[in-house]
Amino acid sequence: MVRMMSFAHPVLWCCLLFFVISGVSAFSVAKQAVDPSDLVNPGDTVNVSWTVYAASGVAFPSYDDLQFATDLADPAWSYSIIVNGVENVRPVVGGRTLTIAGFELGYRNQDEVVVKALLRGKIPLSSAPGTTKPLVKIQELDARGYAIPATIVTIDHLIGQPTPPPTPAFGGIAVTSNPPGANVYLDNAYRGFTPLTLDAVPNGNRVILLRLDGYQEVSRTVAVMGDLQPVSALLISTASRNPTAATTAGVTVVPVQPGQTVAVPVPGSGSLSVTSSPPGALVYIDGEMKGVTPATIPGLPAGKHSVTLVMNGYSDLKTTIPIEAGSNSEFITGLSPAQKTPGFGLVAALLSLGGLVAIRRIRK
Repeated sequence: MVRMMSFAHPVLWCCLLFFVISGVSAFSVAKQAVDPSDLVNPGDTVNVSWTVYAASGVAFPSYDDLQFATDLADPAWSYSIIVNGVENVRPVVGGRTLTIAGFELGYRNQDEVVVKALLRGKIPLSSAPGTTKPLVKIQELDARGYAIPATIVTIDHLIGQPTPPPTPAFGGIAVTSNPPGANVYLDNAYRGFTPLTLDAVPNGNRVILLRLDGYQEVSRTVAVMGDLQPVSALLISTASRNPTAATTAGVTVVPVQPGQTVAVPVPGSGSLSVTSSPPGALVYIDGEMKGVTPATIPGLPAGKHSVTLVMNGYSDLKTTIPIEAGSNSEFITGLSPAQKTPGFGLVAALLSLGGLVAIRRIRK
């Protein structure tokens, strides 16, 4: 026969009420302060103060305890208990923990119970600079001496200076020029045309050199320290040095020596960068051979231009590319191998042989 237990027994009700109430926090922490409030280093002496409102409308459980704990070296605790405005100062005590018994704080619900506390101690020498260290832990202990997690409050402070983030070993350089399309050299190594952003540049002093046909060279020393450094250059035309220069078809023809001229782009013109795979193709602009891929052709008047790539063993490639004034257009393409007609070589050989026979017959 199973006997059912009734909860009407007063002892059981008291036990149940004990376990329910013991998990409820009855205090709050305010007026936290650390002196000095700014820089604190290992070995320094600090003063930590705070106020605990142990009861205000709800009485502190008399069977629980209020505990303060610290890891500071040579701690000294000073505190007072204020009940309804009447302060009772307690003697200074040492130790890593200070426990105030619940019967000292357990008054009526309508009573106000306040604990004012001050801790003086030294930051342990083993504290790591740049870390935040808890100076005081405030908690409520239940009747069994265990801390109630929901009641734990800590007063923290930064120890030493924060550790600065490590500086990256590489940075970048953003290069622009007016006009654009200038050749960019980084430490004498060719890297491309402006505007150009150079990534993964090792830290240190780097030399940027800008070259554009018809303009004076520009050299800049840039200190890269894991960041992105801007470099902007206004290119000066060499034509400005020679008043006898003549302008035709979007370029300025500048006499250099008797019988020699240099074509310099002028406002209203742009440039074209041509890259082919494989490289080595002849580049024709509007029917005129301008270079061999990869190549950059400056001084092209703004507008559409016919571009033809010619290379032995590959089919000619023809296209039309628009050029904008003051900018560098880029054309990248692959060339297709020329298709061979089967038997064409044999037919050509026979035709050549027939021609020789015909010549011989004519001579006879």
